[in-house]
Amino acid sequence: MLPLKILVLFGALGCQALLPDPTTTPCPTTPKDSNFGDDSLCPDFQELSGVIEVNTLAELIQAHSQCDAKFRKAISYYNTKRFQLAIQQLQQSEAYVTMLRDLRSAGVDTSDIDNIMDVFECLDQPWPTSPPPPYANKTCDCKQLRGRTFVGDLLAAMPNEDVHNYTAEARAKHNNFGLFADTITSPAFQSRLRTNMLKRDAMRPLRLLRRYGWNVPEMLSAALSILSW
Repeated sequence: MLPLKILVLFGALGCQALLPDPTTTPCPTTPKDSNFGDDSLCPDFQELSGVIEVNTLAELIQAHSQCDAKFRKAISYYNTKRFQLAIQQLQQSEAYVTMLRDLRSAGVDTSDIDNIMDVFECLDQPWPTSPPPPYANKTCDCKQLRGRTFVGDLLAAMPNEDVHNYTAEARAKHNNFGLFADTITSPAFQSRLRTNMLKRDAMRPLRLLRRYGWNVPEMLSAALSILSW
């Protein structure tokens, strides 16, 4: 779950993220343009989290939690001591340290993302402690999910125009999120990040995370795709 996956993808997942808690109510979306001019990144991640229709997101989560073993495994792994250790190791890797340095050099205020776990707190997600039992809802047709991933379905459900307009306006205004988007989508930044991800200090936690359902390459590709719309 390298930086970009966390910083952007989970920003896109919305208030209910991986699995909605039935005891909680959806976070209200903030008025459009309300966060422009704010130097922190957290409000922009929250703004992007509202682009997917809540019911559509809930249906995706329900389907994958019932039919996708890797998805359930990832949910179970979240917030365990092993998960936190892998995140800590990743945060100390050259890939993450260099990423933050590059962003700061570009003028981005990284205070909201200096600690990976802060991004989860920023989104104020009702993260689940365990997944629901598989096939709890017999109305879900698991055959339809064959060959599909949650990330792929999430991208397909996102309104491209809304994301594009938000990012384009941020870039035009040269605010903090605009600088962030410009930097992480630049070829030089992506090349350096890919190279550093292959180094041992990053590969070890990345392999561990993938073993438990957190596919970083897929997530990273999705994150970059979102900001390139």
